[in-house]
Amino acid sequence: GEHKKEDFAQADIIIRNPAIKPDNEYLQYARELGKEIYMEMSLFHKLAPCKTIGITGTKGKSTTTTLAFEFIKRKNENAFLAGNIGVSAIKELPNLTTESLPIIELSSFQLDDMGVNKLSPNIALLTNLYPEHLNWHRDFEDYINAKLNIFRNQSEQDYAIYNLDDENIQSSLPQLQAAVITYSLSNQQATYYIQSDIVYEKGDELVSLKNIKLRGKHNLYNILGAIALARTQDVAPEDIEAVLSTFTGIPNRQEFIRELDGARYINDTSATTVEALIAALETLGEGKNVVLIAGGVDKGADYSKVRGLVQEHVKGVVLFEGDGSERFRAQLPSDIPISAEISDMKSAVDSARQMADKGDIVLLSPAAASFNLFINEWDRGEQFKDIVMEL
Repeated sequence: GEHKKEDFAQADIIIRNPAIKPDNEYLQYARELGKEIYMEMSLFHKLAPCKTIGITGTKGKSTTTTLAFEFIKRKNENAFLAGNIGVSAIKELPNLTTESLPIIELSSFQLDDMGVNKLSPNIALLTNLYPEHLNWHRDFEDYINAKLNIFRNQSEQDYAIYNLDDENIQSSLPQLQAAVITYSLSNQQATYYIQSDIVYEKGDELVSLKNIKLRGKHNLYNILGAIALARTQDVAPEDIEAVLSTFTGIPNRQEFIRELDGARYINDTSATTVEALIAALETLGEGKNVVLIAGGVDKGADYSKVRGLVQEHVKGVVLFEGDGSERFRAQLPSDIPISAEISDMKSAVDSARQMADKGDIVLLSPAAASFNLFINEWDRGEQFKDIVMEL
């Protein structure tokens, strides 16, 4: 029921939850006593007998991680998913051999701790950098520094992969010890780039994108990143094309739930940032066809960035209770119908349904955290799906 200093004095190793900030008084006390302090992911990297693949970034890391796994498992039966994507890595430690290959999604919180413990994955990918988790990190610079720990403790035998088009990555990269691999939608200086629906690898044609199922510019970046990871494991081009022809995405990311009365219901609960909402509106918006369910707890987002797309594509907005919703509402155009201060998912879905017409999309894409009304973002998405399926 409580923490006691004597518990920290008696322990040799303290494992902290990602929600616990580094300046916590009990952690400070443990440091003064010389105790070892880890998050689960740091301890995993310290003890794993095998090479690891790690993926991070503000947007796209879950899709990139899952897609990379789908590619790589065709070549390596010892590959498995773990990390921030919802699968515990530490539980797998007893089963690992030198041939195992964990493919791990890493959060800024986990990487902050990995930096303290001077640990990085052997093959590391950074998708992009946007302001995020500013309610946890001191500022955007602190967030960037945490993310860049994915590269900082690599060796010359490792691989550092990043998005060449991302200006925040370009302006903040540390000196890299690992072999560098880059990807871009158009820059032919990158290791991997796209031209006329063809992915090129070092200037040579690699795979065609004509039969892909994933929609949106953001997913082209996810595909390129996943291909770059797969090629470090010598996955064949035909295996990559086979996966791309069937892979439709992962749950909670622009996930189609059902069509009702001519309106489509889309679950994008993992869109906890403004940039993720922008990606959803750019992909799904066709005229003023979106009824948006959004808002919640503020994470330091700049909602002014999405004002133009809301004006272009959104016909109505439903806002959950929360300080993030209040900041979002201040940026909404005055002529858009708004249903605000919604305290539960059933009311939100009912309000959105009343605004939606045939041909519209009811989109749950919150651009905010969930923990004032829901257990977490997954709970928010599950409630949305369950209620929509019961309509």
